[in-house]
Amino acid sequence: MRASTDDFEIPWANFAQFFLARTDDNSRFFTELDHSAATREDWTVAEWRDRVLETARWLETRGVHEGGAVATLAGNTADALLVAYAAWFLGACCVPLNPSDGIDRHAYILQDSGATLLVHRDPANPLLRALDRSSGIQSVTTAELRKVVNGAAGASNGSGAHGGLDVAALRVYTSGTTGQPKGVVLSARNLLTDCDGLRLALDWPPDTRIITVLPIYHVNGLVISSLLPWYAGYSTVLCDRFRSERFWTDVSLEGATVCSMVPSLLEFLLNTAGFAPDNFRELLCGAGPLLTDTAVDFEERFGVPVRHLYGLSETTAVVTLTPRMREEERRRWHRAYGSPSIGPALPHAEVSVHDGNGIAVDAGERGELVVRGSIVMQGYAGMMEATADAFRSGWFHSGDEGFWVQENEMPPFFFITGRMKELIIRGGSNISPLEVDAVLRSHPSVDFGLAVPFENRFYGEEIAAYVVTNSPVSDEEILAHCARYLDYARQPKVVIQGDDVPFTATGKAKRLELKRRLAPVLEAYRDHQFRRSASASGRYDTDSPADAVGETPPQSTIHHEREEA
Repeated sequence: MRASTDDFEIPWANFAQFFLARTDDNSRFFTELDHSAATREDWTVAEWRDRVLETARWLETRGVHEGGAVATLAGNTADALLVAYAAWFLGACCVPLNPSDGIDRHAYILQDSGATLLVHRDPANPLLRALDRSSGIQSVTTAELRKVVNGAAGASNGSGAHGGLDVAALRVYTSGTTGQPKGVVLSARNLLTDCDGLRLALDWPPDTRIITVLPIYHVNGLVISSLLPWYAGYSTVLCDRFRSERFWTDVSLEGATVCSMVPSLLEFLLNTAGFAPDNFRELLCGAGPLLTDTAVDFEERFGVPVRHLYGLSETTAVVTLTPRMREEERRRWHRAYGSPSIGPALPHAEVSVHDGNGIAVDAGERGELVVRGSIVMQGYAGMMEATADAFRSGWFHSGDEGFWVQENEMPPFFFITGRMKELIIRGGSNISPLEVDAVLRSHPSVDFGLAVPFENRFYGEEIAAYVVTNSPVSDEEILAHCARYLDYARQPKVVIQGDDVPFTATGKAKRLELKRRLAPVLEAYRDHQFRRSASASGRYDTDSPADAVGETPPQSTIHHEREEA
């Protein structure tokens, strides 16, 4: 296990003991909303516990035991959660699959994870035909599972529970933009420690009701919106997917008090009619960079406080979170340093910012965010070198660039400035593409803008702007807009207009994938040295070599990108 940062000890020997410890049997716990099927189903604490135990007993009949693994391809459904809870109860590992992924990726994950059972929704899924009989993987539909479990003659009393706190409980696969995806292995200790840290940091009352619109095959939706409610005694509502036109209605009808979202969902709500009902208290936002304007506009429009969080699959879910603050203080932290703070470290976690030599940097200096504590993953499954590299000097290296500040007696507040691998290195200077993204998206005709680096003979890398627009706009206008807000080094030199953007499962734009996609087009500018004045074509003139070789761009305001879900 990863070393603890404090004296916190989980008071249960395994997940099964934890699960059986909740005894407010008549309290409502779980509601499933499936608007596509026009269905709604409720479970009390007792009903959910019985269903999980029945599912666990059924998993055992299909050969899933302690140390085994079961995969789910069931979207945002109660069935997917029941299988996850049941697997954890047995001391087995759950491997959730993203329905948007392709067959090859699914097949790779099933093989790599060692899953012996796949629970899925679609009997016609071509993945099933692609699985070789010799793989040994059984498959069953959620409809079949419900028939079996509903017909069970009494639930198990838990006597068959297995596993300790450090067994593998969840295996989540990274996006895998380079090479095969890595399997992040999280233990029951990881899950329960993060839940306890969240319980303390969020400080929500017992009547909290979480509405879940994020995918539960990812740690944000799975841990914050499902497992935390069982841990802390809350209730939860699971939506089959996010619908901006239905969101506030669902919040009102279900009595939801809080929600966890990604930044793009805030943007969608800002562009739709509706208002926040009085029962809605606050909103968590993470899993992607948050613009200051987005946070402030949302608060002003809906009167709902936004608490920014940060975390990775490798840190279970959440590692930092802004505390509850008065409006004026919260707005100041949204604005004071150019982008909303991601807050201080969660209880049971330690966060620092290190330079390239693994030395902690001073306040305000940029470096890599590093994390340690028992919320941090066990490692990448079967990848010893990748795991060792991620845990250099005893810290997990996030790959995110950021800095920290501290005011008065408050703990250090952290900020994200971009992904280390996405940094644009122009003339030896590091440029955060998020700064450029924010300026691009501030143009009224641009719905989506992404800074894309490309190889350049004179500066190593130069910057192109990929934009999706909502009205006709020339490349020259976009470049001129950027020139008003960015110093020359950070200004895009080429504009490419398109109509789609690749995304990860959690709604993050795949900058590196877009870079590879546009490489053949941008190759034409490899030997060009761009001048400061834009031509009528919207691209910088390249007929003169006399422009500021070796210039050092000044520090500029930090901005964060907005991302779609």
